Amino acid sequence: MEYDFIFVVLVYKNTKDLEDFFIHQNIPNSKVIVVNSFFDEESECQFKTIAKDNYADFISVPNKGYGFGNNRGCEYAFKKYKFKYLIISNADIEIKKMNISMMKGCENCIIAPQLLNKNGRNQNPSNPFVSSCLYLKLMHFVFLNNIRYLLPFFSVVSRLKKIAFLFMYRFFKRNKIFAPHGAFTIFSYKAIEKLFPVYDEDIFLFCEEPHLGNLARKNKISVIYMPSIKIFHKEDGSMRLASIDVFEKTRNSFLIFYNKWYV
Repeated sequence: MEYDFIFVVLVYKNTKDLEDFFIHQNIPNSKVIVVNSFFDEESECQFKTIAKDNYADFISVPNKGYGFGNNRGCEYAFKKYKFKYLIISNADIEIKKMNISMMKGCENCIIAPQLLNKNGRNQNPSNPFVSSCLYLKLMHFVFLNNIRYLLPFFSVVSRLKKIAFLFMYRFFKRNKIFAPHGAFTIFSYKAIEKLFPVYDEDIFLFCEEPHLGNLARKNKISVIYMPSIKIFHKEDGSMRLASIDVFEKTRNSFLIFYNKWYV
């Protein structure tokens, strides 16, 4: 059997989000693979039960981060199933509008949907344009020297980039972007087959999006912004439970990313 959609859903500790995910997951001809980044036996058992009750597959992997877990889920999908599209999805999302007919013409693409959070802010495109070498060198200097007070500057620039892109999309219908937000990324079979392994497993968390953007550019895979696909992102999931230092994780991830692509 060939599925239209395979969902790879990486989870960690938070079982409530996965229960809610299945309540809103009503996509025809789809299959879900739950990938548990192992925390303890209790949560493992709960995740396995939720997956079984919803006719989903379940695999358990060591907690080695976003890239490691999602790569294992993709491997499993390739071995077990035929499919048209593979979706890397957080558990803390609700699918508001999506169907296979929307994917026409995207058989060799990565698709970034409209991704609204609880404040109504659209998180896509995560990275609308390729960053300049000067901008990346400045980021590298800031992270390398631990200059935290300059971080708001990058947030402002990121916001201005998104505003510029949305203006171009509205008036010129430009829909090609550099990288999608990692909470819900749709890959055509041809795209993910060509890009696999999709994620850098040395990066535990953060910087997955620009890594994917560079990988797609290198392999001539288009990344398309498609706001007709509508996803709600709750942003209340496993991050709160992980007790991580966000700055340090971001810093470490960026330095790995920078050294891989720009040194």
